Amino acid sequence: MDRHSRKYWGHWENRILLGLEGCLIGAAAACVICSFRLCMDTAYPLIMHWLSGWQERWWTPLVWMISLIAAARFLGWLVKKVPLISGSGIPQTELIVLGKLHISRHEWLKILPAKFIGCLVSTLGGLSLGREGPCIQMGAATAALVSGLWERFTFSGHIHIAAGAAAGMAAAFGSPIAGVFFVFEEMKARFTKGGLLVVACAVTVSELVTQFVFGFGLIFPFERFMPLPLMQSWLYPVMGLAMGAAGVAYNKALLGSKNFEARHTPLSQDWRILPPLLAAFVLAFVFPCVLGGGEHLVKELNELAGSPLSLLKFLLLLGFIKISFALFSYTGNVPGGILMPMLCIGAILGALSGQALLAAGLIPAEHWQTFIVYGMVGFFVSMVRVPLTGTALVLEMSGSLYCLPGAAIVALTAYWTANAMKCPPVYDSLRAAIVVSRRKK
Repeated sequence: MDRHSRKYWGHWENRILLGLEGCLIGAAAACVICSFRLCMDTAYPLIMHWLSGWQERWWTPLVWMISLIAAARFLGWLVKKVPLISGSGIPQTELIVLGKLHISRHEWLKILPAKFIGCLVSTLGGLSLGREGPCIQMGAATAALVSGLWERFTFSGHIHIAAGAAAGMAAAFGSPIAGVFFVFEEMKARFTKGGLLVVACAVTVSELVTQFVFGFGLIFPFERFMPLPLMQSWLYPVMGLAMGAAGVAYNKALLGSKNFEARHTPLSQDWRILPPLLAAFVLAFVFPCVLGGGEHLVKELNELAGSPLSLLKFLLLLGFIKISFALFSYTGNVPGGILMPMLCIGAILGALSGQALLAAGLIPAEHWQTFIVYGMVGFFVSMVRVPLTGTALVLEMSGSLYCLPGAAIVALTAYWTANAMKCPPVYDSLRAAIVVSRRKK
């Protein structure tokens, strides 16, 4: 075989190996993330059912209070031992992919179980935190450990880490296309043919394992949602403007509350997570629907019934409590994400917009639920500034593909609005804070 032929076959051999590596990463990440989802989906309803019977068992609140105090102490200890598990984990993963943060495999070996257990405890405790962001970090950690089998860790700017993150996103949301977009749009991974091959294989296998091995389907059953009639198309950019401004306001409130708590809390890291858990304790017996990331709440929004005026009052109260609790839940360096609460708040704002437009007689009654999808898309894009990822993510999660044209208009308008208001994306700010804190150390 001449030199040209050896070079040609070597090129294809390298591509085949990259594809196989991506497949292995995707399968391993899917098994980890789906195991996490199974734990959550099994334990959370049992806890909520047990808490709902507190009036018949006087000792239930006492036992739950003691459990939450113990959980706060455990989470504080865990974050001190493994600081990189605090928050969603997405900013840390992005820094690694960009080559600005270096983590050894020994550290990854501590991050994976700590993130798994920490996020499980904080979410089951009722905090308004997402499990999807942590799943992205756990997917990256799985990829870092699996990639030790072939020692190609530095290929194309840590593209294996990015592939694991994308596979984690695909397994958590059921959104392989959004996973690919997220790597190259938000993580800004170096775009190469080899890198795209690894990521594409990882998300494809991850989705197959998630759907056919573990049996997870659509997160939001909104596949029957239909777009607005042509005469109401002018509402798409209006919705984008509203969600863009709302996302900027929430972005600033999130970072402001997190920084305020860090500067003024009298508690040590051992107990900083206790106040949000105490708030979750109260809400568990007063307004339990706002507990958790909000996946169940988004589904229930589609089933709301009643007069537009009564629904508007309820949605205003729901939105206020959910937003306040979500902001409070993210303080204290608690391990947990903001993606699902972000989507939930966008869904509430979308439902509120749909009901307001219905009350004003501007849309038909059968179309108000569609604004739940547009609210999620616009709010997510305004916060994270990734229009392709945001549109694909919500449509894949909900199956509402007929809403694609309107969702794209809302996403682009929200993107433009947030940029015009000169507010940096939320993960850019969180990444900068991590870099500053590590330099101080």
